[in-house]
Amino acid sequence: MKLQILVADSGEHAAKNLNGLFSVLEDTDFVISRHTTNLNEAVSLVLSKKFDILLCINRAPEYIAAKLLRLTGGSGRKIPAIIFSEQDDSQRMRECFLLGAIDFLSDPVPPEDLLAALTRAASMIHEQLIESEYREAVGLALAALPQSEELQPILDKLRAFLQKMEHQTATVELAADYFGFNRDYFGKYFKSKFSMTFGDFYKSLQISYAKRLLETGQFKVLEVSRLLGFSTPDYFTRVFKKHTGSVPSAVRK
Repeated sequence: MKLQILVADSGEHAAKNLNGLFSVLEDTDFVISRHTTNLNEAVSLVLSKKFDILLCINRAPEYIAAKLLRLTGGSGRKIPAIIFSEQDDSQRMRECFLLGAIDFLSDPVPPEDLLAALTRAASMIHEQLIESEYREAVGLALAALPQSEELQPILDKLRAFLQKMEHQTATVELAADYFGFNRDYFGKYFKSKFSMTFGDFYKSLQISYAKRLLETGQFKVLEVSRLLGFSTPDYFTRVFKKHTGSVPSAVRK
């Protein structure tokens, strides 16, 4: 699935002038899906969350970049913003960076610089997706466990442990150490509280997380396999199919 780019500008002539530059996007993972020359419309489109990357053209006399960035959330904006400027303007550049822009490119923009900026934006999008989908998967996995006032402190500690393990595999040994138990005692303790082994619980969480990542269409099977710490994509495929009945490639959009 290609990443959707919104181009915001202040001049009708802009699209023609940029066609040559944007031709470099052919056969890449990026596509210009919307172009607007209206600031209010640009704000609405950014806030609609239908686009992955904002590319704003900063031209005289309007210089809409800072206004657009400010109106769409400043440094708290989720959509990566890249600014094109018709001139090398350090003051406006600084303002845009303070408002959350990830790059500021001065005209003329070399095609390789555009691709480099977009690649950085794609990396940010992937990192945000990974974090968001992992937290959602953890929340769903914990919600599926037995719930009670007595179990709540254990569930809270388990959540904290899983959040800490976002970028590594949560083994029984690591979980036991986090809870302050030896491996055997922790295994019995966990099963007595939740009627399943920690290994079965965590495997279910991994598969749910993998499914969510694949459904975004932004990650290949190989990437998901690596993220989840599987030794090979083939092993990941076998485990995924065993738990879901489908191969990962069939789930990916």
